[in-house]
Amino acid sequence: MTDTSTGTIDLSSVRVALIGAGNMGGPVGRTLLDAGVRPEHLLVVNSSTASSERAAEELGATAAASRTEAVRQADVVVLGVKPYQILDLVAELREDLPTGAIVLSLAAGVTLAQIEEALPAGAAVVRAMPNTPISVGEGAVGLMRGSAVTDAQHELLHALFSRAGVAVDITEDQVHAFIGAAGSLSAFVFAIIEAMTDEGVRLGLKRDLAATLVQQTVRGAATMLTESGMHPAVAKNGVSSPGGTTVQGLAALEREGVRAGVAAAMAASAEASRAMTAG
Repeated sequence: MTDTSTGTIDLSSVRVALIGAGNMGGPVGRTLLDAGVRPEHLLVVNSSTASSERAAEELGATAAASRTEAVRQADVVVLGVKPYQILDLVAELREDLPTGAIVLSLAAGVTLAQIEEALPAGAAVVRAMPNTPISVGEGAVGLMRGSAVTDAQHELLHALFSRAGVAVDITEDQVHAFIGAAGSLSAFVFAIIEAMTDEGVRLGLKRDLAATLVQQTVRGAATMLTESGMHPAVAKNGVSSPGGTTVQGLAALEREGVRAGVAAAMAASAEASRAMTAG
């Protein structure tokens, strides 16, 4: 995986059509606005006019009256619909797609080749696999480059995701591992944070205090590793005194199979991604 984020490109004139501003399209829209896309240049289209207007208002973007209106002057067309809808949507947009526009798919399981086949020859197609923390600038995005994408278009995509947290280039073969290691991982972290917060309450803390302590400690631990470059095992050993409280807790984690459970969750997500693509 290669991180080639730039953020140096002026995005104020870039026009983006966002088709499907839901659980993943919405965070992507926020990221693009944070990167420098102007609100009047981010046109949002959902399944109905009312839904488009609500989503645009929440994002601080602009609602489009139709997909055709959103797409016909777009530099980038973001496909945020469900995977089973992607190819039908691409076929619908085929005639309205401007020459030189980038088609950016957020769908798991639908390959670059499938999308390219449904578009005019030479269309620039990119797949993006983001996770939801990009909405606060602390996420990860895996970018897969289609065969017709130019270097300039590639740089533009990285500039658009420059405020996501980290944007890396991956191959389609790596996307399944990426989903396990980043795409689905935030949900696993949320589940672990929930469990730690509940246990803090059981041990006697008020819920708001338990939540604050757990979330800050998780944030701090991740930041410490990122900024220091320290290996997690070294950081763990640094707070593990002989016979102390931490080593007792770590031993309980091993007895309960937490490490194996996390690995199994990541592997299951990766396998589900492989199954979707094969299907």
